[in-house]
Amino acid sequence: MKKSNSRYALTPLRIAMVFALGAIPPLVLAQENPAATVAREHYEIPAAPLNTMLLNIARQSGRVISFEPTLVAPYQGRAVRGNMTAEQAIAACLQGTELVLDVTANGTLTVTSAPAVLNVAPTNITATDAQLPSIAVNGSALSDDQLYYNPSNSSSVSRTDTPLKQTAQSVDVLSAKLLKDRQATNLSDALKSSPGVQQTVSNRGGAQYKIRGFLVEKTSTNGMPNAGVNGSSIQGIERVEVIKGPDSIMSGSSTPGGTINIIRKAPVKYDVRTLSLEVADYGELKQGLDLGGALNEDRSLSYRLNLSNMKSDNASPDFDGKRDVFVAPALTWEGEHTRLTFGAEYGKQRQAAPYSTMALNGKIQKLPTYRVFRKDDGFRSENKTGYYEFSQDLIDDWTFNSKATYVDNTDTLRLWQLNAFNQDGSVVFASPFSAVNNSKSWSLQNDIRGKFKTGFITHKVLVGVDYQHILTVQNDRDVPGERGSYPQVNIYDTDSLDLLPKVGGATYRSSDRRTQQRGLILQDQMDVGDRTHVLLAAKKAKWISDGTVYSSDGTASQSPPDVAEKWVPNVGISYDVSPQMTVYANVIHGFNGSSGYDTTTFQLLPPLTSESKEVGAKFSFLDDALTLTTAYFELQQDNVPLTDPITRRNIGIQSQESKGYDFTLTGELVPGWNIAAGYTHVKYVVPKLAKGDTSEFSSQPGDTATLWTSYELQEGRYKGFGAGLGMVAFSNAIGGIGSDSYEIPGGASTDLSVFYHAKEYSLTLGVKNVFDRTLYYGSGTSAFIPLREERNARLTFVYNF
Repeated sequence: MKKSNSRYALTPLRIAMVFALGAIPPLVLAQENPAATVAREHYEIPAAPLNTMLLNIARQSGRVISFEPTLVAPYQGRAVRGNMTAEQAIAACLQGTELVLDVTANGTLTVTSAPAVLNVAPTNITATDAQLPSIAVNGSALSDDQLYYNPSNSSSVSRTDTPLKQTAQSVDVLSAKLLKDRQATNLSDALKSSPGVQQTVSNRGGAQYKIRGFLVEKTSTNGMPNAGVNGSSIQGIERVEVIKGPDSIMSGSSTPGGTINIIRKAPVKYDVRTLSLEVADYGELKQGLDLGGALNEDRSLSYRLNLSNMKSDNASPDFDGKRDVFVAPALTWEGEHTRLTFGAEYGKQRQAAPYSTMALNGKIQKLPTYRVFRKDDGFRSENKTGYYEFSQDLIDDWTFNSKATYVDNTDTLRLWQLNAFNQDGSVVFASPFSAVNNSKSWSLQNDIRGKFKTGFITHKVLVGVDYQHILTVQNDRDVPGERGSYPQVNIYDTDSLDLLPKVGGATYRSSDRRTQQRGLILQDQMDVGDRTHVLLAAKKAKWISDGTVYSSDGTASQSPPDVAEKWVPNVGISYDVSPQMTVYANVIHGFNGSSGYDTTTFQLLPPLTSESKEVGAKFSFLDDALTLTTAYFELQQDNVPLTDPITRRNIGIQSQESKGYDFTLTGELVPGWNIAAGYTHVKYVVPKLAKGDTSEFSSQPGDTATLWTSYELQEGRYKGFGAGLGMVAFSNAIGGIGSDSYEIPGGASTDLSVFYHAKEYSLTLGVKNVFDRTLYYGSGTSAFIPLREERNARLTFVYNF
């Protein structure tokens, strides 16, 4: 049952909405004062040779742009569309080049060479913002991520800044503009815009992601592998990339489905000062601060500082509230040939138990309140991260690059697990679960990159070494007499759940696990003529795993070190049929050391291997304003742990396959009208599955679709007003395993938003799941079925000062 509120209750969210919406008309009128704003032009300049585009901007703006014709001649500019200043228009068409725009104190515009290859940095500028301040700007002061739903480049697939169109792999880039428009509050929210990503929640609280059917066990941040799926707070995220297919060569480890790579907000040379306030249902209040800029006169030293604090009184449907604190400072020094960044992150969260139900006799139960845990059950986590990124120019087109990250993460879980029920809903068996998991990981990447030509072939080569060390310690609780029958507790009586005893802390150390990954990487990106692009890569990967399992009585079972070593080859090729169409194909392999145990023999399971085959096409329309990617794929993973459906223990290994097709469409249809849409169809096969049994694949829908589209008025008295519409739809699936199975119905959730963007601020009111539909995630058990979010509203105010 949904939360019940008085029809006229003045919740903090409703009060804020009244004041905010009431304040819009006078603020709009204030924006109409010509003296209070700066002039902008509406640019509609198609992609063309860069010198032609610069001349067009100069002609339309009436500004003088100084540049050396031979300097800009090799470059093709990106289409410029929207209301912006001359500085913004020039910076936008310089994206993807190694050129920058300098603006002198008297306003002279000059296009020059960058001192080093640009690392695109985020800002708070969008195509509908007012003019940049009267200070120097360069090409990196305005990023694709802030302007477009379809950024043109990514450095995650090959570690080099490569146009997505030439990348022989399907990659979904969720830009800062898209995340902002959708009011994404966390990584799960952001990934709604990637149709290939299936989501669910485990009965122990953690978010789980699957790409093309396969579980994502680890994410990466700035290309560095994480120990799990934890990542930066949304306050510190610039963009999210979903790289489909194994990515063991670049990210260190990957499932066959793909990798989720998080890009942090980076230091910037020009001022960023953004304050955000959000209010939402359940008394949620969040404050955020994003600061950045130069620390010295020549702008060689720059910084970024992100802070956020969130607190809610309660959590859906009637749990105790949530907390989230995030701090992320970063500092960059950039010389003529050197760039060095140091950064740190600290996060501390308190999350409520999942919004969920269960199934009886193969049918999902409708509960008075969708809560199958105590009200104070939940999870706490604390994350400490330190990192550096270093780049040194060597000779000509050669550079040395180094990255390292240290992460210390602790998760504390306390909740009851209801395992079996009578027909009347009373609890036959329940057990408390209390655990403290600590993981410490060290990751290092070093490589040398260079560029040279052999005849008509241009080579971009990379030779590198990787290292990652993960140490995981888990503590569990085992107190005799706590687990058993609780007939006084009934799932149809929510208050009775709170009669369960409060869960105590962990009582013993249950396991230690250590995993090392070492790799030697060889890669050659070749441009054969003007149209053919080939990627050849190989990694000699070595995994070393060992661990100890402890019983509550103190006895231990130690496994000998398990060493696995293998060459992992990848090959991809793309061909530009025309400036608007590219076709591609790839064969990508994965290799991942196992940290799982056969719970019968206590031996480590063999490493997982995988192979992905993919063919596809990429199209650009409307002068690169709109992009379409289509793909057909076949994936296979071997040595997958096989779980006993009754005991839920690992008892062996099996193979799994998935095949299907997908497409994504992102970009701008007409000025002000943006779209991000996609569809994925997947068919699952488990060759060794016994007849009549049910695969864990079955809990995933075979068809998923996602849509977000928004329109913003570009001219007139109400310029800056707009609205957005979103939808996530999915087909039905089968939950549980074997005789414990049940049907998970398909459905769709609809989101709406209205917004106003002005020079110095923006205001957005969004409502998710507008029609308040009861929708379910997939689950492998009938005792726990998580629900997708119920209807909720959020008001976001952003002020640029």
